[in-house]
Amino acid sequence: MQHQPKLVIFDCDGVLVDSESIANEVGAEWITALGWSMDAAEARARFLGLSDAAMFALIEQKIGRAITAKEIAQNHERITARFEAELKAIPGVVAVVEDLAARSIPLAVASSGERAKILANLAKVGLLNYFGQQISSATEVAEAKPAPDVYLLAARKAGYEPSDCIAIEDSPNGVLAALRAGMQVIGFARETPAPDLTAAGAHQVFETMAEVHVHLEQVL
Repeated sequence: MQHQPKLVIFDCDGVLVDSESIANEVGAEWITALGWSMDAAEARARFLGLSDAAMFALIEQKIGRAITAKEIAQNHERITARFEAELKAIPGVVAVVEDLAARSIPLAVASSGERAKILANLAKVGLLNYFGQQISSATEVAEAKPAPDVYLLAARKAGYEPSDCIAIEDSPNGVLAALRAGMQVIGFARETPAPDLTAAGAHQVFETMAEVHVHLEQVL
Protein backbone atom coordinates (compact mmCIF):
# COMPACT_ATOMS: atom_id res chain seq x y z
CA MET A 1 0.00 0.00 0.00
CA GLN A 2 1.41 3.37 -1.00
CA HIS A 3 1.36 6.09 1.62
CA GLN A 4 1.05 9.74 0.75
CA PRO A 5 4.54 11.16 1.40
CA LYS A 6 4.60 13.22 4.56
CA LEU A 7 6.93 16.01 5.52
CA VAL A 8 9.62 14.81 7.93
CA ILE A 9 10.89 17.63 10.15
CA PHE A 10 14.14 17.19 12.03
CA ASP A 11 15.30 19.13 15.04
CA CYS A 12 18.95 20.05 14.41
CA ASP A 13 21.08 19.91 17.57
CA GLY A 14 21.20 16.38 18.93
CA VAL A 15 19.14 14.92 16.05
CA LEU A 16 21.09 15.84 12.90
CA VAL A 17 24.36 17.12 14.37
CA ASP A 18 26.17 15.89 17.47
CA SER A 19 26.49 19.38 18.91
CA GLU A 20 24.91 19.00 22.33
CA SER A 21 27.93 17.56 24.16
CA ILE A 22 30.25 20.27 22.79
CA ALA A 23 27.80 23.11 23.48
CA ASN A 24 27.09 21.86 27.00
CA GLU A 25 30.76 21.49 27.86
CA VAL A 26 31.73 24.95 26.60
CA GLY A 27 28.53 26.50 27.93
CA ALA A 28 29.04 25.07 31.43
CA GLU A 29 32.56 26.55 31.57
CA TRP A 30 31.21 29.91 30.40
CA ILE A 31 28.28 29.96 32.84
CA THR A 32 30.60 28.98 35.69
CA ALA A 33 32.87 31.90 34.79
CA LEU A 34 29.81 34.19 34.88
CA GLY A 35 29.22 33.13 38.47
CA TRP A 36 26.79 30.18 38.30
CA SER A 37 28.81 27.03 38.91
CA MET A 38 27.72 24.05 36.79
CA ASP A 39 29.02 21.09 34.82
CA ALA A 40 28.07 19.86 31.35
CA ALA A 41 25.44 17.43 32.69
CA GLU A 42 23.62 20.19 34.56
CA ALA A 43 23.84 22.51 31.54
CA ARG A 44 22.21 19.81 29.43
CA ALA A 45 19.48 19.16 32.00
CA ARG A 46 18.64 22.86 32.39
CA PHE A 47 18.97 24.15 28.84
CA LEU A 48 18.33 21.29 26.37
CA GLY A 49 15.82 22.43 23.78
CA LEU A 50 15.75 26.06 24.91
CA SER A 51 16.51 29.00 22.64
CA ASP A 52 19.58 31.13 23.43
CA ALA A 53 17.30 33.97 24.56
CA ALA A 54 15.54 31.71 27.06
CA MET A 55 18.86 30.37 28.34
CA PHE A 56 20.34 33.85 28.74
CA ALA A 57 17.26 34.98 30.68
CA LEU A 58 17.67 32.10 33.16
CA ILE A 59 21.38 32.86 33.60
CA GLU A 60 20.76 36.57 34.13
CA GLN A 61 18.12 35.79 36.73
CA LYS A 62 20.59 33.55 38.58
CA ILE A 63 23.65 35.85 38.44
CA GLY A 64 21.63 39.00 39.07
CA ARG A 65 22.89 41.06 36.13
CA ALA A 66 22.65 41.34 32.37
CA ILE A 67 25.08 39.32 30.25
CA THR A 68 27.09 41.63 28.03
CA ALA A 69 27.26 41.34 24.24
CA LYS A 70 31.00 40.76 24.60
CA GLU A 71 30.44 37.80 26.94
CA ILE A 72 27.92 36.28 24.56
CA ALA A 73 30.32 36.75 21.65
CA GLN A 74 33.18 35.07 23.56
CA ASN A 75 31.04 32.00 24.28
CA HIS A 76 29.84 31.91 20.67
CA GLU A 77 33.41 32.05 19.38
CA ARG A 78 34.55 29.19 21.64
CA ILE A 79 31.63 26.97 20.62
CA THR A 80 32.08 27.79 16.92
CA ALA A 81 35.78 26.89 17.09
CA ARG A 82 35.00 23.55 18.73
CA PHE A 83 32.29 22.82 16.15
CA GLU A 84 34.76 23.56 13.35
CA ALA A 85 37.22 21.08 14.83
CA GLU A 86 34.96 18.35 16.16
CA LEU A 87 31.36 18.47 14.91
CA LYS A 88 29.98 15.28 13.35
CA ALA A 89 26.60 14.06 12.17
CA ILE A 90 24.59 11.99 14.65
CA PRO A 91 25.51 8.32 14.02
CA GLY A 92 23.11 6.82 11.47
CA VAL A 93 21.31 10.02 10.55
CA VAL A 94 23.01 10.50 7.17
CA ALA A 95 21.58 7.14 6.05
CA VAL A 96 18.10 8.21 7.21
CA VAL A 97 18.24 11.54 5.36
CA GLU A 98 19.74 10.00 2.19
CA ASP A 99 17.06 7.28 2.13
CA LEU A 100 14.17 9.71 2.59
CA ALA A 101 15.57 12.03 -0.07
CA ALA A 102 16.02 9.10 -2.49
CA ARG A 103 12.35 8.25 -1.97
CA SER A 104 11.36 11.89 -2.67
CA ILE A 105 9.97 12.37 0.83
CA PRO A 106 10.16 16.08 1.67
CA LEU A 107 12.48 17.11 4.49
CA ALA A 108 12.71 20.15 6.76
CA VAL A 109 14.53 21.43 9.84
CA ALA A 110 12.93 23.20 12.82
CA SER A 111 15.53 24.31 15.35
CA SER A 112 15.88 26.49 18.42
CA GLY A 113 19.29 27.56 17.12
CA GLU A 114 20.16 30.69 15.17
CA ARG A 115 19.82 30.33 11.41
CA ALA A 116 23.50 31.01 10.64
CA LYS A 117 24.56 28.33 13.13
CA ILE A 118 22.10 25.79 11.70
CA LEU A 119 23.38 26.40 8.16
CA ALA A 120 27.05 26.24 9.19
CA ASN A 121 26.60 23.06 11.24
CA LEU A 122 24.61 21.23 8.56
CA ALA A 123 27.17 22.26 5.93
CA LYS A 124 29.99 21.03 8.16
CA VAL A 125 28.52 17.51 8.37
CA GLY A 126 27.42 17.38 4.71
CA LEU A 127 23.65 17.55 5.27
CA LEU A 128 22.79 21.10 4.22
CA ASN A 129 21.94 20.32 0.58
CA TYR A 130 19.19 17.88 1.57
CA PHE A 131 17.08 20.63 3.14
CA GLY A 132 17.38 23.53 0.69
CA GLN A 133 15.09 26.37 1.74
CA GLN A 134 13.24 24.21 4.27
CA ILE A 135 15.15 25.35 7.34
CA SER A 136 13.28 27.19 10.09
CA SER A 137 14.85 28.82 13.15
CA ALA A 138 13.28 29.93 16.41
CA THR A 139 14.72 33.38 15.65
CA GLU A 140 12.16 33.66 12.80
CA VAL A 141 9.09 33.23 15.04
CA ALA A 142 7.46 34.95 18.01
CA GLU A 143 8.05 32.17 20.54
CA ALA A 144 10.64 29.42 20.74
CA LYS A 145 10.00 25.80 21.73
CA PRO A 146 8.01 24.55 23.66
CA ALA A 147 5.67 26.90 21.76
CA PRO A 148 4.65 25.36 18.40
CA ASP A 149 5.64 28.40 16.29
CA VAL A 150 8.81 27.06 14.63
CA TYR A 151 7.11 23.78 13.69
CA LEU A 152 4.09 25.58 12.27
CA LEU A 153 6.46 27.76 10.24
CA ALA A 154 8.31 24.70 8.89
CA ALA A 155 5.03 23.08 7.79
CA ARG A 156 3.79 26.31 6.21
CA LYS A 157 7.04 26.88 4.26
CA ALA A 158 6.85 23.38 2.81
CA GLY A 159 3.13 23.60 2.06
CA TYR A 160 1.97 20.83 4.40
CA GLU A 161 -0.71 20.64 7.06
CA PRO A 162 0.77 19.95 10.53
CA SER A 163 -1.23 16.71 10.67
CA ASP A 164 0.77 15.49 7.64
CA CYS A 165 4.11 16.06 9.38
CA ILE A 166 6.36 13.81 11.43
CA ALA A 167 8.79 15.56 13.79
CA ILE A 168 11.95 13.99 15.21
CA GLU A 169 12.97 15.53 18.54
CA ASP A 170 15.47 14.85 21.31
CA SER A 171 14.19 17.18 24.05
CA PRO A 172 10.96 17.38 26.05
CA ASN A 173 10.59 21.04 24.99
CA GLY A 174 10.89 20.03 21.34
CA VAL A 175 8.41 17.17 21.73
CA LEU A 176 5.92 19.57 23.32
CA ALA A 177 6.41 22.10 20.51
CA ALA A 178 5.72 19.54 17.78
CA LEU A 179 2.74 18.08 19.66
CA ARG A 180 1.24 21.54 20.14
CA ALA A 181 1.64 22.09 16.40
CA GLY A 182 -0.49 18.97 15.83
CA MET A 183 2.22 16.65 14.49
CA GLN A 184 3.23 13.04 14.95
CA VAL A 185 6.35 13.04 17.14
CA ILE A 186 9.25 10.60 17.26
CA GLY A 187 11.39 10.97 20.38
CA PHE A 188 15.14 10.37 19.87
CA ALA A 189 16.54 9.29 23.23
CA ARG A 190 20.27 9.76 22.78
CA GLU A 191 20.86 12.67 25.17
CA THR A 192 17.54 12.57 27.03
CA PRO A 193 16.24 9.51 28.91
CA ALA A 194 13.48 7.77 26.92
CA PRO A 195 10.90 8.06 29.77
CA ASP A 196 11.27 11.87 29.70
CA LEU A 197 10.36 11.99 26.00
CA THR A 198 7.47 9.57 26.51
CA ALA A 199 6.24 11.69 29.43
CA ALA A 200 6.35 14.78 27.20
CA GLY A 201 4.02 12.97 24.78
CA ALA A 202 6.23 11.49 22.04
CA HIS A 203 4.23 8.92 20.06
CA GLN A 204 7.26 6.64 19.62
CA VAL A 205 10.69 6.78 21.26
CA PHE A 206 13.87 5.24 19.86
CA GLU A 207 17.44 5.28 21.14
CA THR A 208 19.28 4.90 17.80
CA MET A 209 18.86 6.37 14.35
CA ALA A 210 18.82 2.82 12.95
CA GLU A 211 15.56 2.25 14.87
CA VAL A 212 14.17 5.60 13.66
CA HIS A 213 15.10 4.55 10.12
CA VAL A 214 13.19 1.25 10.37
CA HIS A 215 10.15 3.03 11.79
CA LEU A 216 10.10 5.63 9.00
CA GLU A 217 10.35 2.88 6.38
CA GLN A 218 7.25 1.31 7.92
CA VAL A 219 5.14 4.46 8.10
CA LEU A 220 6.18 6.35 4.97
